[in-house]
Amino acid sequence: MIRLLFLLCLFWAAPAAAQVGAPVETGHATTRLIAARQGGAPGETIDLAVYQRLDPGWHVYWQNPGDSGLPLSLDWSLPDGFEASEPLYPLPHRLSLGTLVNYGHEDEAVFVVPLSLAEDAEPGRTVPLSVEASWLICSDICIPESATLTLDLPITDAPAPPERRYGGLIEEARAVHRPAGSIAARYADDGTGPVLILPPDLEAPEFFPYEANLVEPAGRHEVTDGDGETRIALDPGFAYLDAPPESLDGLLVTGSDDRRVGTPISAARTGEALSVAPPALTSDVSARRGRTPGLGAILMLAFLGGLVLNVMPCVFPIVFLKASQLARAAQADRTALRREAGLYTAGVLVSFAVMAGLLFALRAGGAAVGWGFHLQNPVVIGLFAVLIFLIGLNLLGAFEVGTSVQGRGQSLAERGGDLGAFFTGVLAVLVAAPCIGPFLGVPVGVALTQPAALGVSVFLAIGLGLALPYLLISLLPGLARSLPRPGPWMTTLRQLFAFAMFATLVWLAWVLSVQAGPNGVLTLGIALVLAGLAGWAFGRGQAVGGRAFRIVAAAALLLAIVPIVRLSAADAAPRSSEAGSVLDAAPYDEAVLSSLRERGTPVFVDFTAAWCVTCQVNKQTVLNRDAVVAAFEASGTRYMVADWTVPDPVITAALERQGRSGVPLYLYYAPGADAPRILPQMLSVNGVVAVLEGRES
Repeated sequence: MIRLLFLLCLFWAAPAAAQVGAPVETGHATTRLIAARQGGAPGETIDLAVYQRLDPGWHVYWQNPGDSGLPLSLDWSLPDGFEASEPLYPLPHRLSLGTLVNYGHEDEAVFVVPLSLAEDAEPGRTVPLSVEASWLICSDICIPESATLTLDLPITDAPAPPERRYGGLIEEARAVHRPAGSIAARYADDGTGPVLILPPDLEAPEFFPYEANLVEPAGRHEVTDGDGETRIALDPGFAYLDAPPESLDGLLVTGSDDRRVGTPISAARTGEALSVAPPALTSDVSARRGRTPGLGAILMLAFLGGLVLNVMPCVFPIVFLKASQLARAAQADRTALRREAGLYTAGVLVSFAVMAGLLFALRAGGAAVGWGFHLQNPVVIGLFAVLIFLIGLNLLGAFEVGTSVQGRGQSLAERGGDLGAFFTGVLAVLVAAPCIGPFLGVPVGVALTQPAALGVSVFLAIGLGLALPYLLISLLPGLARSLPRPGPWMTTLRQLFAFAMFATLVWLAWVLSVQAGPNGVLTLGIALVLAGLAGWAFGRGQAVGGRAFRIVAAAALLLAIVPIVRLSAADAAPRSSEAGSVLDAAPYDEAVLSSLRERGTPVFVDFTAAWCVTCQVNKQTVLNRDAVVAAFEASGTRYMVADWTVPDPVITAALERQGRSGVPLYLYYAPGADAPRILPQMLSVNGVVAVLEGRES
C-alpha cells in the first residue's frame, strides 16, 4: 500500500516538474523558465515566464531602461508552429543613481511570455522549449549576464490545470496589468515640456514612457490635482524636442506597495493652453534640466567641446607647436614620448580640476558666479593680454623658451624634465581659458547644477578632450611619423601664427576697454610696452650672453604686471548695452520685462559679454543684418541686452533660472507665452527671422 502511494505521488509530481525548468545561477541572479499550466492543448495560447531572483542590492531593467541600462533580450528556439510573443514586463520602479534615474526591477522579476502552440501539436507528447536569455544586472557596477533556459511542455487534449508551484506567481504577475484604454488620457505642452492630463483622484500615479529619450527620467515628475483632473508635468527628452509625438504612450502605474497596478495609456496631443510651469523669471533649475541630456551625453559633449578647443584661434598656435615637438620626440624615444604626453595630460586635468574646484567653492560660499567668472575681472583680462603678447613675440623669434611656446615650463620639458611636461599642460589650460565658454555652455551649465564631484567630472572630460591629440600621437607612433618632418617651413608657419595671437590681443584689449574704460586700455598699453622690453632683453641675453639683460628682462616684466594687478572694479567704466549693435537695445531689467510681457509685447533677450567670442560673432553676422533688424521692427519685438561683461548678480540669477551658467543665451518671449523659447547658441539669420515672424513654435 505504501509503495502504491509513493508511485501515485511520483505520478502527480512529474507533470508539475515538467513545467518548471532547471534554475540557472549566474553571478547575481537565479533564473528559470516556468509555465502557468501543466501543459498546453493544440492551438492554445498559454503563459510562460522568465522568473528571476536577484541578489540583494542588484537590479535588472524594464523595457525602457531610463537613463542607462539594457532590457531583457530573449532568443527562442521552438518547435515548428510554436510562437512566443514579446514579454510582458513587471511593473517598473524608479531607481536613482546619483543624477541618473533608471526604470527597473529589484528582488524578483517575472517576465510573462505568451506562447502560441501549433495547431497540429500531437497530444501525449512532450515538446522541448529553449530560450537564450541575456540581461544587464547592476548594483554599484553593471555586469552582463546570460543563460540558456529550457522547459519540457506536455501536449494535452484539453486545457491543462494550473501549474501547482509557479502558476499562481504568473497569474499575479499578469493580474497587475489592467486593460489598455481603461484610463482616459491626453497631453498638452506647457512651454517647458509635456503635461499628462488624467482623471482625478489617482493614487500615487507614475508615468513610464515606452519610448526612450521621449521624457527625461531624471527630470521633473510633478503631480498636481485640481479642477477635476490629475496632471503630471514631465521634462522633454531628445526625441520629444526633435518632434513632439502625436500621442504619448507608456505605462501609468498607480497605487503603492502591493496595491500597485499598471495601465497602458496612449495620451493624444491636444492644443489646449496650459499654465502649469511658473513664469520664466521665477522658474526653477530643475524645470529646465530636462532639456539637457543625461550624464553620459553631457560628458561626451564636454569631451567634444574640449577637443574643439584645440582649433580655437587663441589656442591653435600653441597646440600646433606642442604636436610638432611630440612628433620630433617620436623619432627618438618612444618611452619618453609617452611619459611626456601623460604628464602633459595630467597638467591639463589638474588645472581644470583646480579651476572647477575654485568655482564650486565660490558658489558654495554664496558668490553668484558662473563659468567665465574669471573673465569678468579686468586684472585677469590684462594678465591674459600680456601672456598672449609674449607668446606672439616668442613665435616671431624675439626670444626662445625652448622649441615650443608655453613658457619656462616648456623649456624644462624640452630638456626632458617631468615637471616641465606637467607645467606645459597647466599653461595650455590658462591660454585656453578665454575660449572655453562659448563652446561648452550646456555641459558647464549642467555641471554647476550637480554635486561638486559630478560637476568636476564634466570639467575633467573637457580637459581630456583638450589633451586627446597629444595622447593619440604618443600612443600611435605611426601617427606621429606621418606628420611632416621638422624643417624651415615650421619657422615660417610659426611666425604666421604669431599674428593669430596678436589678433587675440586686440580682442582682449577691446574687452578691457568695456570693463575698465580708457584708463584700463592705457594701463594695458604701458604694460605691453614693458612686456615687449622684457622680451627683447631676454632675447638679447640669449644672443650675446650677460646677466644684465636677464635682470632688465625680469625688472621690466615685473613693472608690466604691477599696474595690471592694480586694476579694480572701481576703475570700471559704465557699460553700454548698445555697443556694436544696430538694433535699438534696452538694458536688461526684470521689472520692464514683466511689464512688456503683461502688455503682450514680444521680447528678445540677449545674454552677452564682451569677452564672449560667440556672442560677438552672432551680433555681427546675424543680429546686425538688415533682414533681422527689419523682422524686429515689423514684429514690434523689443530687444533687451543682459550684459555680463562684468559681474552682475541679477544676470547671473537669470541665467541660472534657465539652467545655464554662461553666455551666450538667447530668449524669445512670444506674446502670451508662459515661458521663453531658447534659441541655439549659434544663431542664423533665417532662424531668428522665423522665430520673430512666428513661423516656428
